[in-house]
Amino acid sequence: MKLFLMCMNYAPERTGIALFTTDLAEYLAQRGHRVTVATTFPHYPEWETQEAYRGKWTMRETRNGVTVLRRRIYLPKRASALRRILYDTSLAVTAFWSGLRTRDVDLILAVEPPIQAGAVARVLARWKRVPYVLWIQDLALEAAMSVGMMHASPALRFGQQLENWSHARARKLILISDGFRKNLSDKGHAAEKFVVLPNWADVDALRPAEHGGDFRKRYGIADDALLVLHSGNMGVKQALENVLRAASVLRAPPRVVFALVGDGSQKNVLMQMAQRENLENVFFIPLQARADLPYMLAAADVLLLNQHADLVEAVIPSKLLTYMAAARPIVIAAHAASEAAHQVQAAGCGVLVAPDNPAALANAILELGAAPDARARLGARGREYVETHFARAILLREFETVLTECVH
Repeated sequence: MKLFLMCMNYAPERTGIALFTTDLAEYLAQRGHRVTVATTFPHYPEWETQEAYRGKWTMRETRNGVTVLRRRIYLPKRASALRRILYDTSLAVTAFWSGLRTRDVDLILAVEPPIQAGAVARVLARWKRVPYVLWIQDLALEAAMSVGMMHASPALRFGQQLENWSHARARKLILISDGFRKNLSDKGHAAEKFVVLPNWADVDALRPAEHGGDFRKRYGIADDALLVLHSGNMGVKQALENVLRAASVLRAPPRVVFALVGDGSQKNVLMQMAQRENLENVFFIPLQARADLPYMLAAADVLLLNQHADLVEAVIPSKLLTYMAAARPIVIAAHAASEAAHQVQAAGCGVLVAPDNPAALANAILELGAAPDARARLGARGREYVETHFARAILLREFETVLTECVH
């Protein structure tokens, strides 16, 4: 199979969707398929191009058997609906150009978001007379409305029409949850197009570490502190202001420390808030090397997942499976009907509290902090659940089967 893959995020990015697009492309290349990826330069979650790639407009490289075509796109400095539309559209335009220049393609796979990539996939597929498949990682329009970035408007209606148009001719719509299936089914999409393939966790590579190495010492976190850790993007969807308010509640003894690891569009805002409130129990820590990830997670007593109150079916945080694989208990502050909440409750690996309620979040953390046996039980359940339902080897084989059947 000769696959042309369009995606916004790819290695060497270390978080979010890039982990899955890279893993799939490299797995297929190892299996003997020819894979070409059209993407941009790595920039997430910092929202600035990584230093090694700065000053370039186009680049062709080979990574682990995959041909990667990179083109520069519009990269916004601040979040807004218009800037996001320009950002997404610029990726679609450059991917279209890369697609035109790529010969001998059997199948086009486009990752949504952005929804513009789905539209480009349909046009390219018609041009090359090949099928196309959409891999839907987020329901982008619903997410934008949930966090207030988009409202009922001509722009929203056009986005919905574009999404429906791109979905209409896709050979398959690969969805990462049953919640996504329900959402698209309610929109009238044909059920026979749906294939639910959740994202995976590399349970062999990410095994629970027995200790946190020198992570606490490196960042000046006391050994006897109860460490609550968030890892990944710090954006609008994460609504981490709620976490800082909980940290303010817990600033007095017993000592509870919050580590916010990662980067994102809201990081500077959060750092200013922490400084303004004199939150000495909040540490902002840069993204860690992949090899250090098990030790970072092992250093935490509680892992934290916080979501915007209005996010329900639109998003499943990729960090959730990593948390489970690390065998650490999870406190999740999110809508009870959200996909993330359903996963945590199904696994029995954590405690759910209402979003935008810092007092409830603080109480849940204190209760877990006082119950080490309960923390161990919750962590073990999460690890067992992810091994059973999200094993990398099984899901990648299923993914390959779906794609090759679409070709033939």
